[in-house]
Amino acid sequence: MVKFSYDVAHHRVEFCASDWTGLEYLTVNGKTVSRKFNLAQQSEHLFELSNGDNCKLQLLTDATGAQTICRIYRRDELITSLKHLSSRHMHLGMQFALITCVSCLILMSL
Repeated sequence: MVKFSYDVAHHRVEFCASDWTGLEYLTVNGKTVSRKFNLAQQSEHLFELSNGDNCKLQLLTDATGAQTICRIYRRDELITSLKHLSSRHMHLGMQFALITCVSCLILMSL
């Protein structure tokens, strides 16, 4: 599950996406304004704030699924780019680093 939240012009924008089910939903001030199923590496949600500003949220995931970027646009201008690193991939990276260090120590002792 990936979650992002950000304040846009005094409106609380929250986005959740499940990598298991593909369900994505976007809320503004607690009200769901967009919801869809998506298993692709890229997704887009259009929404409007109560003051009439048109906004867009883009979700981009790298090929490995290790990093997800959430971009929020207001009136076609990028206002933020948020990044989420998968803890599962960070854990695997730490395991790989540990195995590499142990292997180096073994080779040095030979």
